[in-house]
Amino acid sequence: MKILWIYAENFKCFNEIQLPKDGIFPDGLFFVEGGNSVGKSSLFDAIFYAFFYDPTSAKELGTKEDLIKRGKSETEVSVVFEVDNKYYRIQRKHSRKTSVQAYLMEIEKEAALEGKTKIIKKISEGVPDVEVKINSLFNITRDKALNTLIVRQGLVQALAEAKGAELRDIIYELFQLENYRDKAIEIVKGKKLLLDEEKEKNAIYRTTENISSEITETKDRIDEIKNFIKNLEGEIKTVTISSNQFPAVKDLQELNGLTQRIDTQNVNIDRKTQKLITLAGKNGLSYPFSEKELESKIREFNKTMSELEKKQKEERKVVEQIIKEKAGLERDFKTFTNRKKSLEGISIDEGEKAQCEVCDQEIDETKLEELLELSRKNIPILTKGIEKKNENRSKHESEIQLLMNEYQSKLRDKKELENLSEDMHEITELENMKDKIAKEMKDSLVAFNAKSLEELAIKYDLSSFEELFGHVQALERDLNKKEQEKKHQLNSIKERHEHIDDLEEQIEDNKKKEKEIERLDYQLSLLREAQNYVEKFIAEDIISNRMLANIQHATSKYIYNFTRGKYSELYLQPTRTKTLHMSIKDEQSGFVKSQNLLSGGDKAAIGLGLRIGLSELLKRLRPLKNSPYQPPKMDILILDEPLSSLDEARRNEVIEGLVAEDKFSQIFLITHTNIRKNYRVPSISIKSTKTGSIAEYSSSPTELELEAEE
Repeated sequence: MKILWIYAENFKCFNEIQLPKDGIFPDGLFFVEGGNSVGKSSLFDAIFYAFFYDPTSAKELGTKEDLIKRGKSETEVSVVFEVDNKYYRIQRKHSRKTSVQAYLMEIEKEAALEGKTKIIKKISEGVPDVEVKINSLFNITRDKALNTLIVRQGLVQALAEAKGAELRDIIYELFQLENYRDKAIEIVKGKKLLLDEEKEKNAIYRTTENISSEITETKDRIDEIKNFIKNLEGEIKTVTISSNQFPAVKDLQELNGLTQRIDTQNVNIDRKTQKLITLAGKNGLSYPFSEKELESKIREFNKTMSELEKKQKEERKVVEQIIKEKAGLERDFKTFTNRKKSLEGISIDEGEKAQCEVCDQEIDETKLEELLELSRKNIPILTKGIEKKNENRSKHESEIQLLMNEYQSKLRDKKELENLSEDMHEITELENMKDKIAKEMKDSLVAFNAKSLEELAIKYDLSSFEELFGHVQALERDLNKKEQEKKHQLNSIKERHEHIDDLEEQIEDNKKKEKEIERLDYQLSLLREAQNYVEKFIAEDIISNRMLANIQHATSKYIYNFTRGKYSELYLQPTRTKTLHMSIKDEQSGFVKSQNLLSGGDKAAIGLGLRIGLSELLKRLRPLKNSPYQPPKMDILILDEPLSSLDEARRNEVIEGLVAEDKFSQIFLITHTNIRKNYRVPSISIKSTKTGSIAEYSSSPTELELEAEE
């Protein structure tokens, strides 16, 4: 990966810059030079802003308002870069009122190499999406880059000053060792979870001892029930013997049924006889009566009913005559009423005659008064006559209704008399049925050598048949109750035996579960050991035996060069508390120094050596042979003022080492020290003006330029 060119507008102290103005940045080392507070770090911040800035999480640059040049309302930064022979432009911008916007685009190679942009396609948009895509392209996160490839001002010695646990965590994060451990532990925990679920399925909710105790109790209860049944069978035998001394309930039920039938016949005979007596008295007959008396009485009813029908006809004729007469009166009333109304509406002028509208006669005033007087006289007479007819009609219609009611009453009485003959025949049939039932009972009593129910009861020393029947029924009920109780207790024994079978199956199931739980516990213990081994393997084998040895080897050469040979070897040793102890061999004294004994300059040189060594190691080292770890594709170094704590001799050693470094595509070295004249490398010169800082890119100086600087 390499940066081709940078564009910034209204960013911090810059108005507008594009570096380089023509073409692209070459490979190798760059100097970013200038005095104090002219904006060298702002150039560093612009690159960081374009690649990694997120106002919600990245606090390194401050608030988004701090990034906009004073007096301006918005800012924008673009960086064009190449990864895997593909060319991209990343752009971020925001204003004082709007949020940060981020865009990642693939662009054409030819335009990119000319310092221009020709978009092929937009890859992602928005801060979160762009962050994901950048991490994927570079295969490195912002935090990992800040611990290795990017050195902010004042943090060059941070790794040399890191505490043991902090240094260990940085190494874990850089080489994704936590991922290996967490993944392995996740697998172990997953298997443990499955085993725990299996244990839950095989959980024993009742102990075998508890179940065995219940079996014993159930068997004891069965023995108690058997003893109860034995006593019950003795009682059943006693009741059976007592019951056998009496007639069978079935026979007594039959006799009792015959008795009830005789009683029913007596009730029916008495009810019908009482009905006959009542009707006979109502109709003037003495009970018992003969058929002739009944027929004579019916003839009387027929005669009376004929007379009533005759009177009804006569009354109806009278009513019809009244209706006709009333109709004539109503016609006359209507005639006189209409005439009166017509005459009252006639007006006769002097000497003129008028015509009556009713009779069509020609009338004069005298005739008019005569006719009016006749109408006025007849209307009241006719009204009274109509009312009289209405009264007579109502009187005769009431008489008709009375005759009809009397007729219906006589008709009902006649039907009752006609039914008396049938009732007398029914009584005879009931008495015959009663005699038949009585004979049937007498025949049944012969089997018991008794002539009556009372005699049968006396034979068993009881006062009545009802008492005998009740006593035998009580014996049978008692016997049935005891038989049912015996059946119930036998079923109870059967259920308890089935329950014992279920309990014994539970005991067998518990034995199987106990064996299975024992097997699962053994596997869980193995998994716990495996988890401990995984953590120990990551901590000891990978870190101690593999990673630390490579880190020590990779960084020692940089430290040796950066310290002019004073320090030769870096040692990183794991401690019992799972941290790292850092020390370094002092070639001048021959002693191994702890990091706490290093000077500020030593820490700066060693810290820079650690960063570059780790960055170089990230590109080629896999924690495990078949590890899915992918090295970062971001292989540039951005160093902001790493030389400020070094003396001139050490600065020269560091710069010479960076000039010779060929494991990084580009190295941006920001410094306020004017050292460009000593090295033939490109530079970015930053100066401050009244309107803002300006930046100019220069390729390697020519001999004439160097002589001019001297």
